[in-house]
Amino acid sequence: MSSIIDNKDIVTNQVDKISHSNSDSYSESNELKLTDFDFESLQGDEFVAINELDKAHLPYKITSGKLPWYIYLILLIEFAERASYYCCNDRLGNLVELPMPTNSKWGNVVKVNGVRPKDANAGALGLGLSKTNSITNFLSFAAYCFPLVTSFICDLYVKRMTMLFVGCAFGIVAHVILMIAVIPSVLDRPDTSYGLLYLGVLILAWCTACIKPILLPLLLSQYKHDTDVVTRNKKGELVIHDRDLTLRRQTQWFYFAINIGAFISLGAGYLARNKGYFYAFLLPLLIFATIPFILYPLKKKIQDPPPAGNSILQDFFKVIKVALEGNFLARIKKGTFWEYPKPSYLAEHQDGRASWIKSKPEKGIYTERVVTDIKLTLTSTRIFLYWVIFNINDLGLGALTNNLSAAMQSNGVPNDVINNFNPLAIIVFTPILDYGIYPFLTKMKINPNVTVRIFIGFMLAAGAMAGGAILQRMVYNKSPCGDYASTCDTQADISLWQTCVIYGLTGISETFAMVGGYQIAFVTSPSNMKSFVMAIFLFQTALSSIINIIISPSLEDPNLVKVFGAIAGIGAAFAFWWLYQYWNLPRDMEIIVADLLEYEKEMAALEAKQAGEVTYSDDGYADEKGAAFGVQPVTSVRSVRTNNLSPVVSGMEAVVVKK
Repeated sequence: MSSIIDNKDIVTNQVDKISHSNSDSYSESNELKLTDFDFESLQGDEFVAINELDKAHLPYKITSGKLPWYIYLILLIEFAERASYYCCNDRLGNLVELPMPTNSKWGNVVKVNGVRPKDANAGALGLGLSKTNSITNFLSFAAYCFPLVTSFICDLYVKRMTMLFVGCAFGIVAHVILMIAVIPSVLDRPDTSYGLLYLGVLILAWCTACIKPILLPLLLSQYKHDTDVVTRNKKGELVIHDRDLTLRRQTQWFYFAINIGAFISLGAGYLARNKGYFYAFLLPLLIFATIPFILYPLKKKIQDPPPAGNSILQDFFKVIKVALEGNFLARIKKGTFWEYPKPSYLAEHQDGRASWIKSKPEKGIYTERVVTDIKLTLTSTRIFLYWVIFNINDLGLGALTNNLSAAMQSNGVPNDVINNFNPLAIIVFTPILDYGIYPFLTKMKINPNVTVRIFIGFMLAAGAMAGGAILQRMVYNKSPCGDYASTCDTQADISLWQTCVIYGLTGISETFAMVGGYQIAFVTSPSNMKSFVMAIFLFQTALSSIINIIISPSLEDPNLVKVFGAIAGIGAAFAFWWLYQYWNLPRDMEIIVADLLEYEKEMAALEAKQAGEVTYSDDGYADEKGAAFGVQPVTSVRSVRTNNLSPVVSGMEAVVVKK
């Protein structure tokens, strides 16, 4: 089975690696023991870091850690940004595909004899399904591709908070352009309106790229503990603050905020049908305009260091260029591919390379740490390729499901608001999962690990597409136009509400698969690469959009049942392959967390030593003076390898840290 980690070289000359065949057999020299710390002596303002053996034996309640109040401001920003995005994105389907309703100038459904036709939908340009799929997938592609660029700029030139303000400016401009594109004088010229819509979508994508990859790492970084800790609660009881549980809960509520925002699209859908697209685009503008007022108080609370002056993306291309020199295939075979580009190796084996670095430092030089960081990142992020297929199952072909609902009887419900059952399912299911299902499973001593949770998410999404195939066949059977229902003037005799099954299943699938993906992206990345890794995770949505654009010509009658079925089959196949490949992922993540913590300590100590600002003990670790530079004066973390699925992976000794 594949492992997320391969032959790691995280400062191996300093970190002891322990190997054993099962959890009960340890080497005598490195046997893990319970901490000698007297936990009963803990004061209310102290935290004690504990190892896995402590956690298993201590009779204390396990809870999530405490978080500062201002993290809710981050959730509000995510809510507002997602509300504006989905209000705009969800309107594009009907706006571009469907023609202007009778007697309408704004794209709304006009009343006839005081009554608004029940089965009529909003529309304006009438450019068909292909152009609709083009613009919607372009927005998705650009919004999740551009973060790679904005993370690069943020590393080089601007602070994170500054980038958020830049994103606000882009967003306001984008919404104004979208509103101009749907005024009657412009709608009368479909090509002009379509061009303005494309421009607005492009700028909206830049807005998303400036905000989206920053917020979740910013949120998760507000939790100050790198390990599980013991402390006293307000009642004086000793409790264990579980780091994984804390990060999972933060991520779940971040995703909850996303979908509260997405649900606001329901209101914009009714505005489009009853009032027109101008008002449907005005609503997200008003919501988005609140973000700057949230950012100002948040800016005072968030530590926002200046840009590093170099980008990991910049270093990435330098390292890869050197790594691919010569016979790199032979080095891959020997397992020395990542040794070759290290400055220490180059200095030792290539005399001419040292002068090249000195003469052209801006083109050639990078640190030893950069090589290890890039290796870790590439090794861990390849896992995200599974989400390319998941996204296609998770309503990735939005035009396909929108087209399905448009061919069904709506009875006065805008067809493009039914997809709000996706965020509604998330809104309802997240608290049930967080406060009901997970606590119940914990009491039953059942812990569905991240691999199982993601597998469940993948299968639910595939099941949703299978349901779409069944509904599409029902539409074909009941439509007066048979297998050409998409262009039929009369809707099939089947209720639009049956599509709720599709949207509900995909919504629930995201609470498992997307939350798990976000957690993997944050946990398995070095501290200086978390925004970059998050951008890579978002980029897989862009890859999904490319696939969608490629297959868009097939999104025509009478092929739609086959399209739904093929997507479902491929999604299910990838779900089982995921389960097989990453069965050991929970163990691997624990090892990575332990090694990353050790790695960060040693790099901080090394950098501080080079600066002459810290002294060292005989074991190579910083003393109390070094703690000021982020190096704890404690025994190092040791990774424990085992063939079991649930090993003890960390031997960190207790450290008392004041609040």
